[in-house]
Amino acid sequence: MEKFIESVANFIDEEDVKVLKAIGSDPIVLHSIKKIFDYPEKANKYLILLRDSPVAVYLVAKISERLSRYLEGEDEAKCFAVFLTALRELRECGDRRVLQNMFLLLKEAIKRRLSDGKYEDAAKLVMEFQDFGFKSYVKKVLFFALEVSEEGDYRRAMRILELLPETDAVIDAKASVLLEWGRSLAMSNPEAGMKKIEESLRLKDTVEARLAMAEIHESMGNYEKAYFIYTSLRSLYPGIDRRIARMLMEWGEETGDVEKLREAYNLAMGDRLLAEEIERRIKKLEAQRLSGS
Repeated sequence: MEKFIESVANFIDEEDVKVLKAIGSDPIVLHSIKKIFDYPEKANKYLILLRDSPVAVYLVAKISERLSRYLEGEDEAKCFAVFLTALRELRECGDRRVLQNMFLLLKEAIKRRLSDGKYEDAAKLVMEFQDFGFKSYVKKVLFFALEVSEEGDYRRAMRILELLPETDAVIDAKASVLLEWGRSLAMSNPEAGMKKIEESLRLKDTVEARLAMAEIHESMGNYEKAYFIYTSLRSLYPGIDRRIARMLMEWGEETGDVEKLREAYNLAMGDRLLAEEIERRIKKLEAQRLSGS
């Protein structure tokens, strides 16, 4: 067991090594700790034997957290799982000193993962242990999730946000990311973009999301649906009449409907250039009708 203590001593503080040696006087305790790191997938089983020793459980958490810094992939994931399992065992611990150390260890773990870009793991820790004083970290994880969305990785941004508690800010962030995702998708796949916009609207009904939906309908030639949405926003979105006028201009010309062009002209009265263009199209359409072509 001396070799085991020496091997983990590189990952914990000097004071922790002393504690580990002290609790190692109980061979079952030390043997159980070693088994956890030999067989991390069986951590639950061996932690049962450590329930009478919160300090031992805390050391398991600390060793796994410190060790995970040097691991990647599946090995890192196993270490993180041991870390989480040990922390869960400490939830009901009555030892105030152990709880204080647990708080400091959690803080260290969350900050490191945010710094390393491992936002999903940071979010898991914040979500599960927010009642331990980590509610303020929700905002930090939220910030990084939105940064990820700015890079265009909307799927990952949503994955991070799904791990956070359903606060108003998180719901608003999800709606915003889905809206951006929908707009991005709509450039190549309007139907897929529409689905994301609809998801955004289910979370929060915003003028921006409704406008995006109308724009997609318009781009697909679904003028009637776009018209209905645009007109529903007249009291909410200044300048919407100009958008309606432009759409009606295209719709009227495509369908040969002079009345739509006239409606467009009336809405565009405040925009001289647009009104002139609509008037030109009205005259062209009327001339075509008179000539019978």
